[in-house]
Amino acid sequence: MKISITARHFSISEDTRAYVDNEIQKVQKIFDRIVSANIILERIKDYEYETEIIIQAPLKTMTIHEKDEDLIKSVDLAVNKIIRQLKKYKGHFKTKHEKLNDDQ
Repeated sequence: MKISITARHFSISEDTRAYVDNEIQKVQKIFDRIVSANIILERIKDYEYETEIIIQAPLKTMTIHEKDEDLIKSVDLAVNKIIRQLKKYKGHFKTKHEKLNDDQ
């Protein structure tokens, strides 16, 4: 999985970058067919951050936005939300493949 982390309107430390990377690795454990993950961290106001996660999976692009006063908390909320979506998609993805295999 290709991971891209971008910070807008502020700079992030290497520790924060490593934390975000580690959190995104959890996503790959849920669904190993993810092609890429783009994480955009944006400072909206002095004390408000938005985390946007864009996941490219087979036949599907998923996008999540989460805002919070704490950057790490917004990352955690976004990762948890994308994990829930991926679990749901994984169920649909498996069902479609089972139907295709049954038809052959």
